Amino acid sequence: MEQSAFTVVFAIVNILITILVSVATVAFKLAKYQEKVDSLKEEKDKAIAKVDALRTDVDTLKAFKVNAQKFIDKSLYEAKSPLKLTELGKKIVSENGFETIFETVKDDLVAKLEALKPDTKYDAQEKARGLLDSLKDYPAFAPIEAAAFKNGTDFGQILRAGGILLRDYYFTKHPELKE
Repeated sequence: MEQSAFTVVFAIVNILITILVSVATVAFKLAKYQEKVDSLKEEKDKAIAKVDALRTDVDTLKAFKVNAQKFIDKSLYEAKSPLKLTELGKKIVSENGFETIFETVKDDLVAKLEALKPDTKYDAQEKARGLLDSLKDYPAFAPIEAAAFKNGTDFGQILRAGGILLRDYYFTKHPELKE
């Protein structure tokens, strides 16, 4: 009987040791897991901070680009309100085929401008110039791009100057716009 009591005690001790080792192992693994989770959270926070900093930098660059384009494009527009094309601006849209192509796509371009919902004439003007500047891959403008290359003209300038033609056509479709 002593031996069976000893065997039972030994078995119980063995089970307790196994349970303690298992609990210790699980606790150790959970601690490692928690450490990884904490590390990932720190990395995520750092990544978010970097993305926020990059967004700020991109916004700054966008503002700079707009101002630089306005400075460069000064020779295309008369400094009046509303903007009017200078002789150079008229020449650029004419010689590079913008006027001709515009006649075939103007209603499609007006629809694209309407989607931007300009609510004033100034807003329509700026959104028209920005819209055309963003449509460098617009299939109908491929011949203009080819002409720009052939003539040594800036394709983006042609489109931004063409934005004045779009603005004027938009005004005829939307006389309700306020100043």
